[in-house]
Amino acid sequence: MIEVPVCVIGCGPIGLTGALLLSRHGVPSLMVERRSELNKHPRSRFVDTNTMELFREFGIEKAVEDTGLGPAWTAYNRWADSLAVEPYANIPTPTFLSVAGPDSPCIPVMTVQDEVEAALMSQVVQDPMITVRFDTEAIEVGQTDDATHLTLRDTKTDERQSVTAQYTIGADGPGSGTRDVIGTHLEAEPRPVYSQDVIFHADLDAYVGDRKGALLYTTTSAGLVIFQALDGRRRWRCQVVVADENLISEEAAADRIRLALGTEDKVDFEIVSMRMWQPTPGCVTRFGAGRIFLAGDAAHVSVPTGGMGNNTGFAGIRNLAWKLAYVVRGLAPESILDTYDIEHRPVATERIDHGVSTTDYMGAMMIGHRRGDDVSEYIRATHQYADYDYLLRGFEMASDLIAPNTEPAPHLEDPTTDFTPLVRSGRRAPHVWVDADQTESVLDWYGSSYVLLLGPECSRTAWEAAVADLPSGGVPVTVRQLPADAAIAPYEADAVVLVRPDGIIAQHSKDPGGPPDLSDFAKYLPNGTN
Repeated sequence: MIEVPVCVIGCGPIGLTGALLLSRHGVPSLMVERRSELNKHPRSRFVDTNTMELFREFGIEKAVEDTGLGPAWTAYNRWADSLAVEPYANIPTPTFLSVAGPDSPCIPVMTVQDEVEAALMSQVVQDPMITVRFDTEAIEVGQTDDATHLTLRDTKTDERQSVTAQYTIGADGPGSGTRDVIGTHLEAEPRPVYSQDVIFHADLDAYVGDRKGALLYTTTSAGLVIFQALDGRRRWRCQVVVADENLISEEAAADRIRLALGTEDKVDFEIVSMRMWQPTPGCVTRFGAGRIFLAGDAAHVSVPTGGMGNNTGFAGIRNLAWKLAYVVRGLAPESILDTYDIEHRPVATERIDHGVSTTDYMGAMMIGHRRGDDVSEYIRATHQYADYDYLLRGFEMASDLIAPNTEPAPHLEDPTTDFTPLVRSGRRAPHVWVDADQTESVLDWYGSSYVLLLGPECSRTAWEAAVADLPSGGVPVTVRQLPADAAIAPYEADAVVLVRPDGIIAQHSKDPGGPPDLSDFAKYLPNGTN
């Protein structure tokens, strides 16, 4: 019998991240994975700015950034009849563009999932609080009022072992078996398309030329083929749209790719692996029940358009993990776990809907082009493919852990693209540099505790004394102060901002100029009163 605070089912990127976040909060975990190794057939590529900020917390930001394609590949998506002809649509992709901006210490990265998982695993294997067991499947999962109970099977020896965990996270992907345990299901309608992933090695420089792009769509006479550079050199992924769920042969896949290249050259390439998938966007009816929770694709599935699937999963596990850790450590009541679904579901569904609508615009553009129609309106609509920073970074959550905002959010001409950092409850705390060399961000102060962030005109001594008077045994609160000689907008000089461990603003106000009053902040600290 093994006893552990948390068991994580699935060693994909979301499961690995969950274990690392739990460890960051002092909670050990056991990870189980039925495969013998990490996934060698990568699916996702895009790592958004928020996720890169999370990787910065783990110390793997640079490692992931170094695997990325860089700005030459991430400035556009392109659509053409083949790689050999000029595109009929060149659509800018500012959300993908791997260049530094003023609103984050990190850049978005177009990389490949196996590189991301390798970077995460490099931290996991060094962490004494995390135990990983490959070749292990959870064949039975159940729960009582005070624990979850699992039976694990070694897939090589058939040996069985019992595990008792206070909580279990099902990060076991789109075909999750953990869903059935908590009586939920994916509410989704499969899209009427089948796509065969083909991972291969080839030198395509002569055909891509100066038309590099994050995604290169080719609408050939035989159907759609999408080229995705994985390393910017020889490693490629093609999505070949096929008639049904049956894999076509390597020879047939190669013929389709050669047709999409638009050349009669004898192009040599080596197919490494092939997989079939059908887009099935949707959310489960509930993200958790009792002591078992779902995360990543087990909880919600996106279409690949826009690259929001894994990034939404990272946002979700970031929301869940600190709450779970605080409950395990006795710092917060179990009731805070209900806010995972309340806060994260609107974020997930909005992104899923965005991906579906973008797919519809893009599909109409490609079909119209093949018919010879004027598709300029669909091209304009498809600009949202990778221009959605507000959706990623301007979302505003609400729950009992977050103070209501007293003022409405500013009006936006385009709520998808227009992102302006704001200090508002329920939003991600804005980035500002806190040192002259611009190496330390205010975001580096978050992650392990609540932070009471003070503007430079506030009395740090007075606020620290007020925090010290909070009831003992509750969640930790650290007081930090913005420097007087830094550019701190959108924070104000007299700002007092309570930031959660996941970087979400719980409450904010102005310094009263007299003795500090923490009462309106303490209401949003989960110390047994929420």
